[in-house]
Amino acid sequence: MKYMILLFVLAVLLPTIFGLFRDLFRSPSKKVTPVIEYAQKKGYRLVNPSASQIPGSSLLEMLKNPALRNLVDASSDVADIDGLGHASGGWLAFTSSLRSKEVTIFNCSTTGSINAGSRPIPYKVAKIKTQGLPRFSVGNNSIVRTVQDVVGKMVGEPKLAIDVDPRLYPDFSAHYWIRGSDAAAVSAFLSPEKMRFIETAKLPGILATNTNYLVYFEDGTLQTELDFDSFIATVEKLIPAIL
Repeated sequence: MKYMILLFVLAVLLPTIFGLFRDLFRSPSKKVTPVIEYAQKKGYRLVNPSASQIPGSSLLEMLKNPALRNLVDASSDVADIDGLGHASGGWLAFTSSLRSKEVTIFNCSTTGSINAGSRPIPYKVAKIKTQGLPRFSVGNNSIVRTVQDVVGKMVGEPKLAIDVDPRLYPDFSAHYWIRGSDAAAVSAFLSPEKMRFIETAKLPGILATNTNYLVYFEDGTLQTELDFDSFIATVEKLIPAIL
């Protein structure tokens, strides 16, 4: 019995530990240095200041460093958002003030998609500190989303899709979907102006909310200064348009 308990504990803990250090084991400085240098250049605050000790350190030195044992994963408090439920790797994050809002930027990757054996999906994420928003998510129509909806119906998931009148919003209804548990609250929040912004901006990612954040995430990884600048510019545009 005790061996079964041990196996269960290992099955739960090992994926988490692996997710935290996966990128480090591949190439610590290559992954970490660009993010740290960008944050320092722009004057942004690292969520885990001790991460600045990683460049130049060997793997053994990192494992022995007590400051690197309790890193905060910025993806942990957005795990209840559809699409980020199994995210990890958000320990290398920085926080800035954009349009008077506290915004945390980070890369992460998710597992546990429709195909359980599929490779992790990388995302670049911005979580914007705010409260009191209705729970919803908005994104582009895609084959993946269609398959997810079909699978959801097959397993009996509640219908969360919010219908948009195609006569009033022909472009939006043709290219975007909305999900939320309270259709009236979401419809009241997503005013015609906000929906027109989403149409015009042609956001390639997903806009979603939970209790404490408005979250925007796109496929891909932030690696270069241009990547960060472009992503942050998108976030700066959507903050005044949505909040």
